[in-house]
Amino acid sequence: MRRGERPLTSLPRPLLLGFMLLFAAQILHHHYARLRFEFDYQQLGKPFSATTYRGMSMGSEQLAGHLLAIRLQLHDSQAGQYFSYDQIDYSILVDWLNQITMVSSGTEYPMLLASRVYTTTRDRERLRLILEFIQRRFDDDPQLHWRRLAEASVIAKHKLEDLDLALSMAKKLAQQPKSVQMPHWARDFEFLLLAEMNELESAIAIIQALLRTDAVTDPDEKRFLEGKLLDFQQKLFESRQSSQN
Repeated sequence: MRRGERPLTSLPRPLLLGFMLLFAAQILHHHYARLRFEFDYQQLGKPFSATTYRGMSMGSEQLAGHLLAIRLQLHDSQAGQYFSYDQIDYSILVDWLNQITMVSSGTEYPMLLASRVYTTTRDRERLRLILEFIQRRFDDDPQLHWRRLAEASVIAKHKLEDLDLALSMAKKLAQQPKSVQMPHWARDFEFLLLAEMNELESAIAIIQALLRTDAVTDPDEKRFLEGKLLDFQQKLFESRQSSQN
């Protein structure tokens, strides 16, 4: 207690009682205000079909899809309050994203919302639903969506801790034809994940198979793969040596 300050117990009892009642009232106010906001939360309603939205757009499907995506994104803000994504029914959310994607094909906005916004949920089941949505819709336009699938693979490994899902996404990236332009690291993401998971033998086998075929024609990528092959072989050798000692 600082010099000159009076202890709280030295205050007159009526004043002290009034202070405590005011403090308790403030706590109750915040508590019931929080409950009221939770009670007032309006669940996301089911969307119409993409056919209905396309008919309403009168030929402006891209604009309609963009407006629908904005409407969906603003759902978490109601009556001036921001609500947690954990309150959203993700099965309905995925339906919205599917319908918007079908309304305006060729736009990245729904996939961007999925990978950057709705993966922030702390609920594992909700997270799985949105990651599986990204994996499914990737096939619509791999050239447009490869970044979103790469992000989803990282999230599946580190946040969902589902290595099988992460690898299946990385394998999809690796299997894309040369006509799909993406950086080397995206195509090579599968063996990078395997190496991180200490599956060095599998990673080495994939690299060796790539180098034996005509799949890799870019000199920079070939050098990158050769360097990773030597690195993984050295790590595998050291791991075996340590296990024998």
